[in-house]
Parts: sequence; structure tokens; C-alpha cells
Amino acid sequence: MESLTDISAYLWGRLPLILLFVCGYFVYQLMAATRITDGFVAWALRRSKGRPRRVLFYIIAAAAVLSSFIPNTITVLTLVPVLKKLDRDFADRGVRGMTTVLMCSAIYGAAIGGMGSMIGSPANAVLFAALDLFQVAGRDHLTFFNWFLWSVPLVAAFVLAAWLVAAGLGLPRAARGVTLDLSGPIRAGADARQRYGALLFWLYMGYFVAEAVARENVPGFAAISPVVSLGFAALFLWLLFVRRAPDGGGRSGPLLKAGGLLKSVPRRGLAFILVLAVLVAVVHWTGLDQATVVLAGRLLKGEMDPRLLFLLTILAVIFLTEVLSNTAVVAAFFTIAYYAAKGHGMDPLPLMIAVGVASTCAFMTPIATTSNALAFGEMKGASLRGMLGLGLALNILGTLLMTGWLSWVLPRLY
Repeated sequence: MESLTDISAYLWGRLPLILLFVCGYFVYQLMAATRITDGFVAWALRRSKGRPRRVLFYIIAAAAVLSSFIPNTITVLTLVPVLKKLDRDFADRGVRGMTTVLMCSAIYGAAIGGMGSMIGSPANAVLFAALDLFQVAGRDHLTFFNWFLWSVPLVAAFVLAAWLVAAGLGLPRAARGVTLDLSGPIRAGADARQRYGALLFWLYMGYFVAEAVARENVPGFAAISPVVSLGFAALFLWLLFVRRAPDGGGRSGPLLKAGGLLKSVPRRGLAFILVLAVLVAVVHWTGLDQATVVLAGRLLKGEMDPRLLFLLTILAVIFLTEVLSNTAVVAAFFTIAYYAAKGHGMDPLPLMIAVGVASTCAFMTPIATTSNALAFGEMKGASLRGMLGLGLALNILGTLLMTGWLSWVLPRLY
């Protein structure tokens, strides 16, 4: 009975965090239902003025912003029709070889956005479970608000690094003097239904930022936060599923309906995702994933500088997630990072956060994530060799970037 009481008390205390992720899922659904994502991508591409280097930058940046709040796969799914049209437009202008760099730009942005917010990646949910499991000191200070304090600069730096790789190494020479006309198919302005959806998005953001700030600065708020958050979640769901939203886009009634929550993916992309699932299952069945992670963990033993430990841990996680399930990698590496940090006299919290962040950086292979598989499957003619080369460059840059920034900023925040 005591253990049941302890579990109930734990879940009650973590209810605001649980509701953050639950409401985050419905935020993604409302963005998809109102097609705010399409409008945002169109707006970003208009700003590129059709210049190839700027087109790549805005694809990466737009994907990073979107995937901070919606799943990476949905972000790529939103971008695929745009990428195909851009690829055709470049081909019509006599520019060949844009398929790979356009695809990679979308993949880079989607992966980068996963580190942008607490709800950006499933690995973040696993991170909080691991922090609670090991009762890591300082975990209660990790909030929705202060996550942005270190993640936003990191995402901005990553977007710039990804753009330098894509535009500097992947852009065909023939594209450099070409300018596309991107003004035609883009509808200006948002209808009333989209504005209502955007308002609910900012309501969600505003509440959980305010909750995080109040929890840290208002005495006694932490004790009532579960009740307040439960009330907000009930109101938020009522606004989504019950209250009639303004008409727009040929639709009326509430923004969301329970029967419309499952989305499909294109046939070709789905085929690659199914192949990826089979491959992951085979690797797990043979025990290769566990053996590889254990071997990597052994390399982190012994005396070393804390920054070197950061570097090797991030490097191992990034490259392992290129060929293994990132869920399996992070689940094992949170344990490895905890004991490695303890063994080196370090606070394990920053290193465990670094593991979660690094697991989103799968830039190199089409089998690394479902979003990579979807993009590679849909962008017919994409070069595997080109993807590997560009991804390798960004993996190395990303490792150095994360090591330098996270090893410096996280101990100062937490």
C-alpha cells in the first residue's frame, strides 16, 4: 500500500510535466488541422526571394521551428510537397543535383528542432524518467521555461552550422546564379480559423512558461501547480474539442475531432519507414544494439577531463543513433552517462541532458529516424553518398558545438 501511495504522490507531483507533453500532442494536432504549418513554411520561403542559399536557410530554420513543437516526421511530411516543387523548379531552370541538398536541409531542421523545447523529442520524456529513476539532484529545476535559455542559442547555432554545410558543401555550382519565383502559389494572410488555432498555441505556450516561472519564484505554488495545471488542461481540451471555432478553410465546428487524430503518410515514405522498423527489430532481436552500446560505454571509463567525457559521450550517441534505434541508445546511455559522471566526480544532470540532445542529431543516414526514412523515400533521386558526406560533416560540427556550449552553460543553470 505504501508503494502505491508513493507512486500516486510521484505522479501527482509530476502531473504538470505529464500534461505538458499531453497538451503538446494536441498542439501538434491543431497546427496540422488548421494548416498553420503550411502557412508558416510558405511565409518563410517567400522571405528567401528564391535565392538558392537563402532557400536552404529558410527550409532549415522553418523545419527547426516547427519540429520544436510537432513531431519530426510531421514536419518533414509538411515540407515534402514543397521540396518536390522546388526540386522541379530548379530542374526547369537547368539546375541538377538539388534533390539531395533540399532533402538534407529539411532533415537537418527537423532534427535540430527536437532539442528546441521539452516537447520537441520523445527522448526528452525518457530523460525525465531517467532523472527521476536515478533521483538526480537538480532535476526539479529543469523547467519548460529555462530549457529555452540554453536550447534557443543552441538551435540558432545549429541552424547556422547546418546551413553552412548545406550551402557550402551541398549546393550545386549551377544553382548559384539562379533565382526562383516563389510568389505564385502562396496564399497571403490567415483565415479566422487559423488565427484561432494560433491563439490556442500561444495560450499553451504562455501557460506552461508562466507555470515554470511561478514554480521557481512564487512560494507555495509548486504545491498547487498540479491542480492548476489540471484545470488548464481541461480548459484547453474544451477549447479544442468542444467550443465551436470560427469557420475557415471550408471547415466549421470545433478545431479537432476525436476521430481525426490519426494521420497517414505517403505510400513511398511509409514503405521506407516499414523497412526501418524491420531493420530495428532485427538488430534488437540479435542483441547487436545492446552489445554496441555496452562497448561504447566501456570507452568512457578511466580518468579523463570532463570536457573530453562530454565530447566522447555526445560523439558516441550521435553516431550510434545513425544506425540504431535512438530510443534504445538513449535508454542505455542515460545509465552510462549517470555512472560515468559519478565516476569522474561530475554532476550527472548536464551529461544526461547532453545525451538526450545528442540523440536528436541524426543527420547522416536514411535509417536513423522515421523522418529521415520518409524524406529519403519521398525525394526520388536523392544521393545516399551525398547524404552520408554532408551528414558526417554536420555530425562532427554538431559534436564540437554541443560539447562547447552544453558543458559550459548547463552547470551554470542547474
